[in-house]
Amino acid sequence: MRLQKFAITFALAAAATPALAQYEGTSVYDRIGHGEDSIEVLNNLVLYRDYYKAKDWASAYEPWKQVLTKAPFAQVGVYAYGAAILGNLIINTTDVAQKKVYFNELMDLYDTRLKNLDGLNSFTSENAQATKGDVVARKAFDYAYYGQGVADDFSVDKAYSMFREGIDMIKAEGAKEIPGFVLDKFFDISYQKYVADNQGFRAQFLQDYLESKEVCEKMLELANQAQDQQAAQKIVAQYDPTLNRIETIFAQSKAADRDQIIAIFTPKVEENKSNLAYLKSALVLLASNDCDDTDVYYKAAEYAYNIEPSYESAIGMAQKLNKAGKSAESVQYYDKALELCQTETTKANIALKIASALSKANDVNGAFSYLDKAVSYNSAVTGKTYLLRAQILAKQKKFTEAANYCTKAAEADISISGTANRLKASIIDVQRKNAEYEKANAAYQAEKAKRQKEEDFWKAGQ
Repeated sequence: MRLQKFAITFALAAAATPALAQYEGTSVYDRIGHGEDSIEVLNNLVLYRDYYKAKDWASAYEPWKQVLTKAPFAQVGVYAYGAAILGNLIINTTDVAQKKVYFNELMDLYDTRLKNLDGLNSFTSENAQATKGDVVARKAFDYAYYGQGVADDFSVDKAYSMFREGIDMIKAEGAKEIPGFVLDKFFDISYQKYVADNQGFRAQFLQDYLESKEVCEKMLELANQAQDQQAAQKIVAQYDPTLNRIETIFAQSKAADRDQIIAIFTPKVEENKSNLAYLKSALVLLASNDCDDTDVYYKAAEYAYNIEPSYESAIGMAQKLNKAGKSAESVQYYDKALELCQTETTKANIALKIASALSKANDVNGAFSYLDKAVSYNSAVTGKTYLLRAQILAKQKKFTEAANYCTKAAEADISISGTANRLKASIIDVQRKNAEYEKANAAYQAEKAKRQKEEDFWKAGQ
């Protein structure tokens, strides 16, 4: 998914141009017609861009619209510029009726781009081509961002459905990127649906959280593959704030209430005890919400393992045995989880999950052992092992060690630097508050001892 803002506009004349037209190997001069019309299009291309640079949206609008109407295949950028022009006009226009006109043009522009997508992609380099999912997701973003109070048919449900359609299409098309701002708005809309119906929508909200979080984490991983530090920082700057906001909203939502989650999934696991795909999904969701020490989690793991052993279900089986005090047997299942992994990279990631599970069971030594295994499988996860060590040490109130591991994590892996630095800041804040408490308590105890001494003195003199 491309990170640039896709444009949007009302282009009735575009219908006259075949949507499947191919322009491979052509230049802009080949795609703008001939004669006086082509000269006018070229002039308008220059004109609207100059107004755009000056942020004169009102003046940019007409020449931009002329280009889109007469030469909808001139440049892909026509759509990107149009999105920004129309968006700013919606924001800056005070007349409500005119806002609606611009908004409708914005929505129609995305439809025009979808219709012309094959032709536009035919002259665009492969790595810059948009997919249908890209365009639908961006349309959903602009519908949600500009539509409230403007669109006659605006509803949170419609915004959510549009986002869901676009994101599902992106996943199906195999696109590797979903812009951070799109994920941010999608999760905000999902949260609004949860607030409106926190019982009926809770399970889907939990799924949306995991999905959004996973996408952010995968994109942040790309920072480690960036060609230079500047490119890596650009990725982190886009996805780390989004991840932080998603996690903050989720924490504030209190959707991860254990009792509520258990109540939701207990009957569903029974209903789906032969549905392996559902059971795997439930295992991930329950584990991600600190419900991996519950009967419903153990049942899901057992049902899934009996259908087809996987590392998810093997970890669940191990967790059940670990809770029952059968440590030796639990290790066999943890190791089985690793055996079921196809690559060393996957083994490293699963070793991290096992370490996390053991830390929740207060088996710190076991957790550290699997962190060492993770690094032995793939040294690229070193930073993540440092971060997990920091989290474990912080739970043990070993704050100085924990803060040091946060520093090491941020230095070793830029993709988790934001998370590590936030944890370090929290640890330092706890240390500061503890120091203030100790200082105040020491002063209180000294004053108390002083008064007791005085009281004892006067009592002795009676």
